[in-house]
Amino acid sequence: MTQHVRNGWYLGAWSDEIGRTLRQRWITDIPVCFYRLPDGTATAVEDRCPHRRYPLSLGHLDGDGTLQCDYHGYRFDAAGVCVGVAEQADRPKAALRRFPLVERDGALWIWPGDPDLADESLLPDTSWLTDPGWTHVHGVVPLKARHLLLVENLLDLTHETFLHPTSIGNAAVAATPIDVTVHGDRVDFSRRMTGIEAPPFYEKSCGLTSPVDRWQDGEFHPPGIFVLHIRIAPTGTEEPEGFHMRVLYGLTPARGNETHDFYALGRDYLIDDEELTEFQHKQQLAVMQEDVDALEAQEVMYATDPGGTVESSIRSDLAALRGRRALAKMLAREQRAGHGTVSA
Repeated sequence: MTQHVRNGWYLGAWSDEIGRTLRQRWITDIPVCFYRLPDGTATAVEDRCPHRRYPLSLGHLDGDGTLQCDYHGYRFDAAGVCVGVAEQADRPKAALRRFPLVERDGALWIWPGDPDLADESLLPDTSWLTDPGWTHVHGVVPLKARHLLLVENLLDLTHETFLHPTSIGNAAVAATPIDVTVHGDRVDFSRRMTGIEAPPFYEKSCGLTSPVDRWQDGEFHPPGIFVLHIRIAPTGTEEPEGFHMRVLYGLTPARGNETHDFYALGRDYLIDDEELTEFQHKQQLAVMQEDVDALEAQEVMYATDPGGTVESSIRSDLAALRGRRALAKMLAREQRAGHGTVSA
């Protein structure tokens, strides 16, 4: 049984995914209906009509923003309050559950738990997504594996050495230890590789030859946000010189042991080079597919494990173990408070 933290921010959708067409997306085992009001404001409501639980995403929007359930005609205004039933005189006392939603830098962040606890200051800085000095690509990849496996995948990047040797990985990643720091629930790590061989992806996208210095600085903002800061430069080059990239991952539990793997890949160099952008996007998707294949295979092993297996960990697991602990603490807080948590 997988439990999801609900009192936290998750990436619910990219801004360009949501318009005047109703869109369903499952988040922490809750069906959510996203849409925009006539003034462009994004809205997220539980995708169940309070009459007979029909998906509201199968209904329609009127020009004034009224949402109609197309099973029996219940109609809801912009605040989610029932304003009547089509073709009938009834005006039942019913309302939709609305979720806190923050639209920032082209992303829609949703808080599926207690709305009174939603704190925008917990969101990381994503201003680079709209910074004119940067360019980026973004999307979402479906993953048939539990959220925790993706969290641990990103907090232990030594897997790059073994899963991604033809693109972003080489021996230096696994050979270089990390420094881990914890700030409340947040988990950060830093890996500084110096005088190493340039991985194939960076040779091609930065025009670098070995030796190079490569930095990986990761931030996990639990329960579902990971930001990776990357710097690569000829060995000995001082900051701020060098090539800088950032990767944002939205790790959003979907339904059961499935996860939405949102991503944005950005850079601060050659920002008008469309050929480079296309190359990097293809590489990003290829790397993510390798991760998806591995995590889905891993999910099968977890789901069928009868128990009793003794887990082994090493020093490079430290950030992942801290991330696991942070999620467990958040779940425990929700359970003590009696809200937010769900078993899948």
